[in-house]
Amino acid sequence: MQKKMNGHLIFKSGTVFLLAAIFTLGFTRCTTEVDLTAPYVSVPVVFGLLDAKADTQWVRINRTWLGDGDQTLVALIPDSSEYETSRLTTRFVEVVNDIDTRVFELKDTILQNKEEDGVFFAPEHKAYYAPTRANESLNPDAHYRLEIVIDDSVNVSAETNMIAVSVGNIQQPPAGLNNVKLNFANVGPSQVTYPNYPFKWLSTSGASRYDAVLRVHFIEHYWADDFHTVLDSSRDRTIEMSIGTVDPPGTSGNQELEKLFDGQTFFTTLNSRLEKNIRITRELGVWDADSQIARAFDFLLIVANEELAIYLDVNAPVTGIIQERPEYSNINGGLGLWASRTTQGVFGLGYSTDTIEHLQEGDDTAELNFCTPNPFSDYTCQ
Repeated sequence: MQKKMNGHLIFKSGTVFLLAAIFTLGFTRCTTEVDLTAPYVSVPVVFGLLDAKADTQWVRINRTWLGDGDQTLVALIPDSSEYETSRLTTRFVEVVNDIDTRVFELKDTILQNKEEDGVFFAPEHKAYYAPTRANESLNPDAHYRLEIVIDDSVNVSAETNMIAVSVGNIQQPPAGLNNVKLNFANVGPSQVTYPNYPFKWLSTSGASRYDAVLRVHFIEHYWADDFHTVLDSSRDRTIEMSIGTVDPPGTSGNQELEKLFDGQTFFTTLNSRLEKNIRITRELGVWDADSQIARAFDFLLIVANEELAIYLDVNAPVTGIIQERPEYSNINGGLGLWASRTTQGVFGLGYSTDTIEHLQEGDDTAELNFCTPNPFSDYTCQ
């Protein structure tokens, strides 16, 4: 069963891998065998997210399979889901005002960064790429058409728009200032209040969804004793906190958007995700002596175009009574996703004195042993 959403096909759950069995029972004297294997049909499965700011574009090209026996064991064999390179012709074409211009040939390579835990084989996996640096960088105003030919006979295609790369569209915290400090707590003589920090920005052309993220940088120090006299080791840590998702009312751009971040969330998130250990101390950010600020935060916007936004919406966690979800694909002749995204941000943000004071002395976070690298602060690590 299928239906339309924004001009794209939405397939009911269970159709992606075509592994449903056809149960045929014959009441004859000749045989009692039951064939549980459906006729084999290999379907291309393609995923690619273009980014105009990236110097390399990556595409995954796989296929469905069907075999006898335990399919979890078959999944561990690379040939089950990967094509031989000699069978494929792969490229994507730049389309400007309905006219084909540049052609980007995709080459294959083996990557080693796949997590080993899971159903499928790892850590190696085949991927396809095209360099897009310098004069070969992508045009944010163009469309890009993916073209794959399998065995000189099967054609797979898709097309996506791009997202404009805007500089300076983030208004709060302001980009370009060197000493911006975020404040997540107001410490009073008798109580602590948590302000809502307003993150603000203007939308960019082609964007259909924004996921706002606060990235927190700190250094963990591991001590050999409870009195912190012998340091065993240290390592840089990063935690990402979701600020929320915003869908702009249109894709033309230049629309004012805002997302409030509850200051208390900063402290409760650290409390729930970090180990409380007397032999672990944490240094929030890095001291910038020139600007006299401890830089600990990045504000990021992960921006999706319409195709990617639909895919993310369809695959969001199910919270209602009905657990069945559709499957989304915009690949002609196959399944998967061909879309675009980009990332924008303000980096190297500082924090207020009240924020580090409450982090160091608050009930939820005191045992996390945070301090600041600011040598002039009352809450310094020194």
